[in-house]
Amino acid sequence: MPTRPSPPNPSPPLRLALLLYPGCMPAGLFAAADMARAANLRAQAPVIHTCWAGVNLQPVATWQGPALTPTVALAQAEVDAVLVPGLWLSSPDGLQAPLQQLATTVQALRALPRHVQVWSYCAGVVLAAASGRLRAQPATATWWLRSALEQQFASVDWRFDEPLVTGGAVTTAAGANGYLPLMLHALAARLTPDALADLQALLMLPRPRTAHPAFSGHDLMTLTDPELRRALLWVQRSPAAALRLNALAQALGVSPRTLARRVQAHTGLSAAHWMRRIKLRQASEALCDTPMPLKRIAQDLGFASEAGLHRAFRQATGQTPLAYRMAHGVR
Repeated sequence: MPTRPSPPNPSPPLRLALLLYPGCMPAGLFAAADMARAANLRAQAPVIHTCWAGVNLQPVATWQGPALTPTVALAQAEVDAVLVPGLWLSSPDGLQAPLQQLATTVQALRALPRHVQVWSYCAGVVLAAASGRLRAQPATATWWLRSALEQQFASVDWRFDEPLVTGGAVTTAAGANGYLPLMLHALAARLTPDALADLQALLMLPRPRTAHPAFSGHDLMTLTDPELRRALLWVQRSPAAALRLNALAQALGVSPRTLARRVQAHTGLSAAHWMRRIKLRQASEALCDTPMPLKRIAQDLGFASEAGLHRAFRQATGQTPLAYRMAHGVR
């Protein structure tokens, strides 16, 4: 890791429990632990302390992997956040069986003090939802569980078109590599932009799919400026047809001129162009990761019409949405 000095971290270290439960997929937990250690080294100060937690201290059999032994029981863990990894599900219709088998884990999450944050990603969000921690909260999860989760946990404000959703004491991410945006979101508040950029360059694995050049730099994982990260999340959550510079500036508490300059300086684009590209990137994600028809994608993302999305997508990429899906995603 680079060793150039960084300003001391003024915040106390985040205490993060990496949750082990039977059948969990531990790769994301190992990656999160590595990122925490690297952040501490890069900052030359404690940034995140991690511990391995379980319902009890008995060894836990992971999914097709080794049995791992927790170092602390979750009920006794003095932590600020708990990272709930994904679990293996063969179909969206099979939620009940694992939830019954993991009833003690769900109960342990339910019993956590309300100030303890719950982070979860991919199918692990099922456990967070079953615990009640997502009730009346915005959340996301892996796209293919959409119908099952909307039906079983109707009280959750599901936002499946967003890769990362924060709400109260809960943060959720979509996809099997959702631990990356989760950790990046946490580290962005605790590292300098230079240090965060170093971690992204040296530690974070690229997504298996290569993004179209039109969308390069328009995702949370490539932004280190904290204000633009907030802006990007706001744009992702807003309907495409309602995006306005003044509304975004008001949400961030800055003047439109200041925001426009900031976007231009960091992205080389006008604010309006940048916001459009973010929404089109969301459309590209939906095209690649889901079988949803373009009309449904346009509705979910708040475009004025399917035709408008089709036209804007082709102008940005040189491809029709169907051609893009055939080249990059599901068929």
